[in-house]
Amino acid sequence: MDESLGKNYGATFKRSPVFYILTRIVILFFIIIIIFPLLYTLSLSVRSPDTVYSARFFLIPYEFSLQNYYDAFFYAEEKLKVSFPRMFLNSIIVTTASVSLIIMLSIFAAFSFSHLRFPMKESLYNVMIASVAMPAQVLLIPLFYLLIYFGIINTYFAVILAYAGFLIPIGILILRMFFEQIPHELTEAGIVDGSSDFQLLMKVLLPLAKPAIATCVILLFLDTWNEFIYAMIFMQDPTIHTVPVGLAKIGTSRYHINIGTYSASVMVSIIPVLIIFTIFQRWFIAGITMGALKH
Repeated sequence: MDESLGKNYGATFKRSPVFYILTRIVILFFIIIIIFPLLYTLSLSVRSPDTVYSARFFLIPYEFSLQNYYDAFFYAEEKLKVSFPRMFLNSIIVTTASVSLIIMLSIFAAFSFSHLRFPMKESLYNVMIASVAMPAQVLLIPLFYLLIYFGIINTYFAVILAYAGFLIPIGILILRMFFEQIPHELTEAGIVDGSSDFQLLMKVLLPLAKPAIATCVILLFLDTWNEFIYAMIFMQDPTIHTVPVGLAKIGTSRYHINIGTYSASVMVSIIPVLIIFTIFQRWFIAGITMGALKH
């Protein structure tokens, strides 16, 4: 097969130099808008305390220093009782448990909505997807009293269950869309071979659903890792604070915190997000483009 044809997925395009240049300029403009805040925060985090408010071309420090990272770990713990290792552990526990629960339930629900028949299937699906539009703050007070009633306030389960309730519809939406795009010949072959619904899901659909699952993992990880309101209200015990709550505590403390120290705290907090995206990026890109092309 022709190499150029393979790269274009069988489509042919007329190249216009003006269009090519304009699109690259627009793309470069948005890349700068997205990347500049991150680079500026990184620049602040590696500046010395004396030169934190000055730099060459806004980004290049006059004097490099890792003192801010030292202060982020030790000064915040001494003055504010904010332990970064403990916050990371709390966030990892909450995020891992929430994403695992959401993915597991979403897989079975998406399979049911895409391959099974039962009364009011589409009505239930539409109501579930419509719930995504409901602001999380609307249910903050009812959930708070409900968690107190069940005795799980100030525990990991408080936010894990809340996250699952709000984010499962997103997982179902993505996975159902993917399951419905799998050729019917594959599922029919499995049925002819005598596979049950569970075997059909585990042996036929799931091996093909890696891009969709990776997309769900990244999106759900970002939502749960960065969530602030529920983590702050439902887990008020300082020993189980997550990273966003700890960062807010550092930034709003009565003690003066150097902007470089706060920037270092922010940079440390995004490391897990970068790691997760690096691991799943290949499947994530395939997942977000699913359905765009038909072979």
